[in-house]
Amino acid sequence: MRLPPRVGSTLDLVDLAYLEGGVARLRDGRRRVGLELAALNLLLRSSAERQLVWRRYWRALSTLSGPVSLYTISRPLAPSTQPAATANGRLDAEYSAALLASGLVHLRHHLAVIWDDSPASLRGALPGQLRRGGTLDLDQRRRAVAAALTGPGLRPRPLEDGEWLRLLQELTGGRSGRPTASFASWVAPETATVKPDRLELSDRVARSLVVRGFPRRLQPGWLAPLVLAAPGPLRMAQHLYPVPKVHSLSHLRRRIRTFETGLEVDRRQGRRPDAGTRAALEDALALEERVLLEEDHLMRLVTCVTVEGSSTAEMELGWQQVVNTLIELGCTPVPLFNRQADGWRATLPLGVDPLGWSRDMTAAATATAIPFLRAALDVRNGVLLGPSPSTRELVTVDPLASSNPNRNVLVLGTSGGGKSFTSKLLAARLFLQGCRLRCLDPAGEYLKLGALLGARCLDLGATGEPGLNVLGPPGQEPEGRVERALPLLTRLLGSSRSAAARASMEAIGLAALTALRLHPAEAGLAEVLEQLEASGQKELAAGLRRRAAGPGAGVFQGAGGLDGDDALVVSLRHLHAREELLGAAMELVLWHLEADLERPHSRPTLVVVDEAEVLLSSPSGARFLESMARRIRKLGAGLLVVSQVVEDFLNSPVGNVVIRNCHTKLLLRQEAVALPGVRRAFSLSEAECELLRDAEPGCGLVLAGDEHASFRGGAPQAWWPALTTGQLASGSP
Repeated sequence: MRLPPRVGSTLDLVDLAYLEGGVARLRDGRRRVGLELAALNLLLRSSAERQLVWRRYWRALSTLSGPVSLYTISRPLAPSTQPAATANGRLDAEYSAALLASGLVHLRHHLAVIWDDSPASLRGALPGQLRRGGTLDLDQRRRAVAAALTGPGLRPRPLEDGEWLRLLQELTGGRSGRPTASFASWVAPETATVKPDRLELSDRVARSLVVRGFPRRLQPGWLAPLVLAAPGPLRMAQHLYPVPKVHSLSHLRRRIRTFETGLEVDRRQGRRPDAGTRAALEDALALEERVLLEEDHLMRLVTCVTVEGSSTAEMELGWQQVVNTLIELGCTPVPLFNRQADGWRATLPLGVDPLGWSRDMTAAATATAIPFLRAALDVRNGVLLGPSPSTRELVTVDPLASSNPNRNVLVLGTSGGGKSFTSKLLAARLFLQGCRLRCLDPAGEYLKLGALLGARCLDLGATGEPGLNVLGPPGQEPEGRVERALPLLTRLLGSSRSAAARASMEAIGLAALTALRLHPAEAGLAEVLEQLEASGQKELAAGLRRRAAGPGAGVFQGAGGLDGDDALVVSLRHLHAREELLGAAMELVLWHLEADLERPHSRPTLVVVDEAEVLLSSPSGARFLESMARRIRKLGAGLLVVSQVVEDFLNSPVGNVVIRNCHTKLLLRQEAVALPGVRRAFSLSEAECELLRDAEPGCGLVLAGDEHASFRGGAPQAWWPALTTGQLASGSP
């Protein structure tokens, strides 16, 4: 018989009476307190790490002294309405808004609601044998549960009244200020029609189910696909009722006798013993022993899921995917026919279970269904890298955060893996966020980015372009400038490490020191050559002049420095004799950039060093890069190191120092031969190595401290000509 739709007061859907002091009072007088929980980034981690978190979560569930409800709420993230100050900022904001408007990016809340442990609050919620006397202070229970959940790394935080009210209003469509006779009307939907198979609210359609059957073999995090791959709004509730040991043993022994009786009947009647009954008996006997020795605990679990959509068709689409996912996971979903209002109430974060369809589970098995999982970094204020390719989350990073141990970033990837795209994207978004930008560009790949951002582009070595002072920026002690300039001058000369070369170095150093003392501000290569000739070192002067002459040789012959602008790109694409002089030219540019950083600035600075493997190829360049990576944080800046030669960093002592001094690491596609070394160096799991081996251009892993996440780089289409080279220039990765 089909029942007609029931239309009643929307207050029937809300069990809340009022919120006060972080405590929710229900209509029947029961009380609830809430905790907000941080999600765990475990999806790409190793099996050993998952097992460790599972054991800690298992231990936390075993300490529960009363009912607790766990909630995971997933819903599309609303686009931001913050205005952008520049045209590029507006383009990026429009890209982010379009990404969010697609509904593919979800915001997730994870909550724990602790029930009042008084006998009155448990009446009707648990079987009679589980009711027990005594009253625990609710705040004490909240602190105990918070302490237990700290072990797995969930970082519990008390849920305040305002946060709780806003979350409930977002879930129910309620609003503050509505003409009301009670507080509950602020969290009640405008209208509601209860139908046998769905609940029609004013602006959405909802359908609920309860999970009755679970797979026999469980792995930690096995329930994650249900939440992470949900196409639309979804709420999942796990109501946990810990069973005291004496009642657990009594219940288990009754079940054991039932199984034994069934097997004995089969034996006496000459039938083959039922395999399912025998397996259940073995499981019950093993569980009885674990409970008796307090190695595990029995609890009753109610798992409810509510799927929502803006229309019936949208809800049906999400419903089918949720049901299919549960079946693939080995679960038995049961739609709540004629109990849709109860299912909707059961998944509101108020600690209410009007269904009571519990399933006996051990704490160990319950802990495997840990719902607090994510695939993105725990970053609240950062810049966007792109969406996660495996989950409906945005991956953001904040390399310049003051809480980081350092502000350095390392980008490693094979040729064609999209490392230039990723480094330019990160630099552009950090610049739009307000940081100063300095790019050392050996191949001229960042000139288009500089033009896009309105940066000053200095193309060293080009005709008519002033070079840099090979004796370094003025304002430093002459001895210090000579000490740092001498390796550059000797590399220009091409001297070897022989006795004659050492004598040449001494002569060049003496000439440079004399030039600095005679011309402290404007002394440069010309003055050094003049002093060498004056001291009779005409052969050395001729050698330096020959190497520093010709097309593209003006890099070392200037008298200026690098300072001033908000964004600066220094290109070395016109440098002649690149194989011999590129390392020296990069050291010279970094020296001048470092002098600019030593001046006071009100904003942080990002220094981009592309083709960093060139610096590692020489002892002086390696020492310079190591020193800069160590001390740049003291200058209020961060270093973005980019390289496609992974082996140079992994096999070099200096490269390993740079890796350790980069809090944020972006790993793009890697060659199979390099993956074993990459895995050891960055403590990657097997799944992460497979991801890097098969990654598309612009996709990879971001490592921020101990957190790992996969990402797919994304940017406005108008940025692509400036961000891409080669195969990436045609479209988004």
